[in-house]
Amino acid sequence: MLLYTAMNSFSALVTIALLISTVSSAGNVCKTGNVLNRPVNDQPVYWPATWRENQSAPALEAEQSCSWIVTVPSGYYAKLIISGKMNDNISHFQTIDSAGNFVQTTHEGEQPYYFPSPKFTLAMSNEKAATFGFKIVWGKYPSGLKYDMGVSRSPVVVNITKDIFAAEYSGTSGISLFAFPANPKNYFSLRSTLVFEGKDFNGRYISNLYSLYQSRKQFLSSGLVYIVNLEASNVLDQLLIQDSAYTNNLQQYSELDCPINSTCSVTINGGDKASALVTVGEKHQVLLDLVMQVSAWVTVYYGSINNFGYYKSYAGESILSNLPMTFDSEVVHYVISHGKASFTFQMNP
Repeated sequence: MLLYTAMNSFSALVTIALLISTVSSAGNVCKTGNVLNRPVNDQPVYWPATWRENQSAPALEAEQSCSWIVTVPSGYYAKLIISGKMNDNISHFQTIDSAGNFVQTTHEGEQPYYFPSPKFTLAMSNEKAATFGFKIVWGKYPSGLKYDMGVSRSPVVVNITKDIFAAEYSGTSGISLFAFPANPKNYFSLRSTLVFEGKDFNGRYISNLYSLYQSRKQFLSSGLVYIVNLEASNVLDQLLIQDSAYTNNLQQYSELDCPINSTCSVTINGGDKASALVTVGEKHQVLLDLVMQVSAWVTVYYGSINNFGYYKSYAGESILSNLPMTFDSEVVHYVISHGKASFTFQMNP
């Protein structure tokens, strides 16, 4: 009888131990429709509540579907970091900002996102077990302006993410923006720069520079533009700011983002209209080869595409006899009058 009781007790202990092991090894679960508001004590919000960003991403049970609407008061922005990874091909993390811009990813390594008021949505769904945790902190916009500038015939180049920064720009016809990240393969630092149409952060939110750069197109505004960088990264990402009158008629307008001490080839095609390449930064640009229509012209501008920035023009029928040629200015435009053109450059210090 004592042996039977002891065996029963041992079996019960094993069962309890297995149950504890199962519960402790199980992942987190979540639901849709959560709402998060800024805490009155300005403390960050974590999910799960016990997770911290210096820890590994917490486990998430399979077949979860979760969403949070995060409110952002006027005068504030929200900073979000996500740590996690999906383990199948159909699951994803998703964010949607107040302008309707959405981002879907399957792996997050705590590179921050920044959102303006009034809200953003964070959602995720997974088939297989995954990992997932996040942190949200709210902050106030920087006070004051670094610049309140009218952009005219000369372009403006700003080290946009190096420091906390806020500026308003205007042009006679509007503003053109083109970002040049310091590292075209790793440009998460551009997320901290938000772009608004209007005189401040109460204007119409457009997007962040990270998403604008991903489009590989210039952003064109018909009026004032307010640009704010919310966090200093000490990265020398550059932003080219111009009056849109000089770029809005281009059929194709592309960045020439070629590292120093390298050779790059790029092709543009404006059809029967003009197209252009643009590069920023002090470097010697050696044009080694240019294949274009014999009836077309290539015009080089040191600055914006106007009479003030005009440097030289070359006919397609004779361009090869002039090569190689070296060009050197903080902003250089190569404008093709029409048709397809293929450039090859050597970039030197």
